[in-house]
Amino acid sequence: MADPVEPAERHPTVMIFHWLFKAAAIVWFLLCTFFIKGFVLNFVISIVLIALDFWTVKNVTGRKLVGLRWWNEANDSGSAWRFESAPEGSRNYNPSEKTWFWVALVGNVGAWAALALMEIFRLKFDYLIIPIIGLTLGSSNLVGYFKCSREAKDQLQSMTTSIMTSAATSYVTNAVRTGGGTNAV
Repeated sequence: MADPVEPAERHPTVMIFHWLFKAAAIVWFLLCTFFIKGFVLNFVISIVLIALDFWTVKNVTGRKLVGLRWWNEANDSGSAWRFESAPEGSRNYNPSEKTWFWVALVGNVGAWAALALMEIFRLKFDYLIIPIIGLTLGSSNLVGYFKCSREAKDQLQSMTTSIMTSAATSYVTNAVRTGGGTNAV
């Protein structure tokens, strides 16, 4: 008789904090750029919220929600990035939490990129540093977790293969329809 599949463990508190610090940093930044004067206070609070998000995602939510971990080891000979994922079958991860983990990571990077563009268009270069820091730390987490995730790599490889196959098929089909791409005189 086959072993019954255990239901995936849920982590509602971890999921709340995965989203909370991202939302708090972005909302605070928007409020401070439009309504609150005093750059230093706004900068400090924004950076603290961005740092809390970075630390929480890197050290807690990645391990709990998707079983991934990354870090940098520095020694006398330089530094090395380390990537780790839970062994296959060692734990059952909740599919919806896994999806929302990735949505939040990608959405966070997109939001900070949009906010950086907003500050460029507004010509508020002092405030531009905040979205750049948010974008840098968010991108670090996104790239780190992407490199850890065999599943994400497989999906990207599958998508790339699909796009390349589609492009090649389209090219060949168009070449056949137009007579090999040569103009007949």
